[in-house]
This record gives sequence, C-alpha cells and structure tokens, in this order.
Amino acid sequence: MAVRRRLLIRGSRVQDIGYRMFLLNLATERGLTGFRARNVDGNAVEVIYEGEEEAVLGFEDDVRRLAPEGAEVEGLEFWDYDGPVPDIERFRSHFATLQLGKIIEVGLAMIRRQDETIAEIRAFREESSSNQRAMLEKQDLMLRKQDETIAEIRALRDAVTELLDERLRKLEEDVREIKARLGLI
Repeated sequence: MAVRRRLLIRGSRVQDIGYRMFLLNLATERGLTGFRARNVDGNAVEVIYEGEEEAVLGFEDDVRRLAPEGAEVEGLEFWDYDGPVPDIERFRSHFATLQLGKIIEVGLAMIRRQDETIAEIRAFREESSSNQRAMLEKQDLMLRKQDETIAEIRALRDAVTELLDERLRKLEEDVREIKARLGLI
C-alpha cells in the first residue's frame, strides 16, 4: 500500500544549491512513485512524496544521512500527508523544463554581457594612442577568444532551445492525450 509523506527541510543554506535535484535523485533511487519538491519561506524546501512503505522509509533514512555539498541543514520535519502527490516522472519533466529555462536565461545574460564587453573593449581600443599597440594586440587575441566562446555559447543556446521546444511539444502532446482520455476535447 502506498504511503504519502511530507518533509520540510529548514536551514540557512538549503535553496539554490541543487537540493531539489538531489532529493529527486534519492527518490528515484528508492523507487518512489510520487514526488514534488519546492522552495518555501526563503530558508526551507518542502517535499511531498509517495511510494511503498519500504521505499518511503529508505528515502527518509537517506534524507537524514545525506545532503548536497554546501547544504546547511538546521532541521528536518516529517509528517503524514493525505493530499495528492504528483507522479515522479511528471515532476522530473516539469523540473527539467524549469532548469533548462534558467540555463537559457543565464546563457543569454552571459552573451549580452560579453557583447557589451566586446563593444567596450573595441571603443577603448579606438581611443587608445599609438604607443599602446602591444597591449592592443593582446586585447585582439582576447577578443578572438571571446568571439569563439560566444559562438560556442550561441550553439549551446540553440541546442538547449531545440531541446526545450521538443520537451514542450511532448508536454503539449501529453496534455492533449490526457484531455482526450478525459473527454475534454
């Protein structure tokens, strides 16, 4: 029989260090069937999970013993839970999509900043005097390397965008299939 539980992890450093992915991996390893993790209150991670009793107990034991590198946990609170628990694979897909979105945002910000940096360096180079030619040659080398990096980042961005589009297309297909099965379309 499936057991549903809720966990609250409190600490000064439990968010923005990969804790939710860490917990998702533990849940997968233990064979849990339902899972959701989210950041709450600025200093906590809330987890709801579901699975056979042995899997749930193993997961809770893992959580008590393990934490991601850099985590500063001050307390763990466990409760029985009687609400709905999302399917672990559906959560994984949703979470992966969110993480890919963050990666794209960071990559685009890096590209924008690099473009600004290149523009600033080129402007400075144009204003430089002739006795700075040796320094400008070194800057040209750096600019070429930055251009190569930008090209690689853009290629990565395009690949991530394509992957994200594919995932979103799959999610839309899944939603259409679920609506069809429920008779909503």
